[in-house]
Amino acid sequence: MSVSGLNAINPTDDKKTKAEDSKRSMAKRDDTTTFVVTSDIISEEEIPDTTQILFPSHDLYATWDTSIAHPYHFAEQFKQDSVTIKLVEENDGGFKMPFKGNVTSEFGWRKYRPHYGTDIDLETGDTVGTAFDGMVRLAKYCNGYGNCVIIRHNNGLETVYGHLSKLEVQPGQQLKAGEMVGLGGNTGRSYGSHLHFEMRYLGQALDTEDFIDYTSGKLKSDTFVLRKIDVENKYDLRALRARHKRDVGMAKRNYVKGKNGKYYAKASKYKKGKKKPVRKTNYNKGKKTVVHAKSGSKSKTYSKNVSSKSKSKSKVKSKPKNIGQKAKNTKL
Repeated sequence: MSVSGLNAINPTDDKKTKAEDSKRSMAKRDDTTTFVVTSDIISEEEIPDTTQILFPSHDLYATWDTSIAHPYHFAEQFKQDSVTIKLVEENDGGFKMPFKGNVTSEFGWRKYRPHYGTDIDLETGDTVGTAFDGMVRLAKYCNGYGNCVIIRHNNGLETVYGHLSKLEVQPGQQLKAGEMVGLGGNTGRSYGSHLHFEMRYLGQALDTEDFIDYTSGKLKSDTFVLRKIDVENKYDLRALRARHKRDVGMAKRNYVKGKNGKYYAKASKYKKGKKKPVRKTNYNKGKKTVVHAKSGSKSKTYSKNVSSKSKSKSKVKSKPKNIGQKAKNTKL
């Protein structure tokens, strides 16, 4: 195409673009001028009625948090001494094992940190299902858990599925017991493919083996009684660890550490408030030094390995018969 042909086309294009620009500017002006609405409309559209949103156990939990894994505080919300949790109902889907595998790690304190769940052995890519009917509250990557799904159930429990390789659900999605939540994996703080499975009530982690018989894959009972004293003595792992350290510290104050590294009761080590003398051997001089705890004074005693001069002196002193014989010879 020639340059004259291009010049002939350009003026029409400019007219079209100018017309489109004028239309867009008119639309913007219309939008800005007609966006004024009454306060009644704002109150109806921008402030939703949260009372109509019925998430599972809405009468027990005050909020529905889709960003934080454990925003709830058991000690602040659990005021009664005990509660009976009805795990399954007649009309729901019952209970299903998240994955049928061997238990590789149980609930309890590890060497440096608490372990709030039960680890179930699986291979990366195995299907993981939900334990009860419920609604997905959280489905995202969380520190420690890796790819994690948290589901709230109608019985008041929340179940946690950690270290997944892939998430297959979204927050707000309703699931029946046994439906897939994701694929097993090794994400997060994990050293091998497994499922980290937790059961929580108002944020407090509970031992899943108190609910589930992992050999048969069934619930031990349809109901579970959670008592406040059980939380204090078994489930609150950090508080138990702190009390244990305190008790050990108090016990160490009442005991004395021996040379072999073992601890002995002070009652057996001390008698009437007097400390036994500590004996130290001076191998260079062949002598033993006794340090008295009360006065701090030192006294030296000869050991068996003494010098040759001392041996000769002891021999002369131990033979008085020779001295007597010499005396008789002098008289003669």
